[in-house]
Amino acid sequence: MNFKQLIQDYFTFSRNERRGIVILLILIFLLAITNKVIFYFETPSKLDPVLFDSTRYELGLLNDSLNQQDLGKRLFAFNPNLIDSVTLINLDLPESVKQNLLKFRAKGGKFYTVTDFRKIYGVSEQIFLKIKPHLQFQETDEVQGSTKSTAELFFFDPNSSSDIDFHRLGLTDKQIETIRNYQKKGGSFRNNSDFFKMWGLTDHQKNALSDYIRIEKSEIARQKMEAVTEIKTMDINTADSTELELLPGIGDKLSKRIVKYRDMLGGFYSMTQLKEVYGLNEQTIQLIAPKLTIDHTKIKKIDWNFADAFELSKHPYLRNNLSKQIVKFRSKNGSIDNLEVLRDSMILNIEEYNRLKPYF
Repeated sequence: MNFKQLIQDYFTFSRNERRGIVILLILIFLLAITNKVIFYFETPSKLDPVLFDSTRYELGLLNDSLNQQDLGKRLFAFNPNLIDSVTLINLDLPESVKQNLLKFRAKGGKFYTVTDFRKIYGVSEQIFLKIKPHLQFQETDEVQGSTKSTAELFFFDPNSSSDIDFHRLGLTDKQIETIRNYQKKGGSFRNNSDFFKMWGLTDHQKNALSDYIRIEKSEIARQKMEAVTEIKTMDINTADSTELELLPGIGDKLSKRIVKYRDMLGGFYSMTQLKEVYGLNEQTIQLIAPKLTIDHTKIKKIDWNFADAFELSKHPYLRNNLSKQIVKFRSKNGSIDNLEVLRDSMILNIEEYNRLKPYF
């Protein structure tokens, strides 16, 4: 059998066979086209943001748990002002908190009290309660040259506090003696500045005690209280620091902190946000709340479509990494018409979405 005969035997088809081959080729072509076109008509299933956010949160917890299971890590007593990076490696804390602690100190930050440790970004209530018993502050007293432990901080009136109270606050015998000599000569303290004029008080003590001084009603205080009584309500989004200082329990520092934080936010939309102001406790908030109103029309909106990552990161609710994600999403998908887009794209979780919604 020659080659020509072989070709004829295997590649010669009858009429029915040729028809079958054509039909088969047509079917293959149609299936290939259908495979490409079907996706244009398919309706995607609805995204459940709660389920996705919950899953992402659980994965984040798992990741944090795995990252923290390094052998040799434990809790031990340490001074956050002095601990070095090598010793810090063995401390059982999230790596992000350790890095933020070192950055805080590198910028000149210092811890004066146990509660100052909360200044570190990433320190949650759970982390703080875990690490609190292990914080130590051994410092050299500038007056007597002796070493003393952390002072116990509480609200006090320097006009009526006992020697025991002053000792608990960390004052030395010599400092207390100076205060008593001043009072024996008829001196009294009308405000924080009067108390800080006492000879021998260190800068550390002034910083630590400034938020805890509560002067009982002097003539000036009575005039202030009369002014407070006359005030029916004030709008927290428009009141300046001088007006806020008239509120009970709000001094010069707290009033300025409220205004500063309000400006960073763009305005308050809820009284609960006052809890985020450093040094403003729940008791004081309950005391001033009846005197405050909130004008939601004064809230400054975030410039979601034109602000760069640096500008967005200045807002307390937008961390730096989140700001970069928003700018990246905006560059890829165009303008942001509603905040739900960022939530459904899993850039914002449910909590972040709810906190930021009033600023859209």
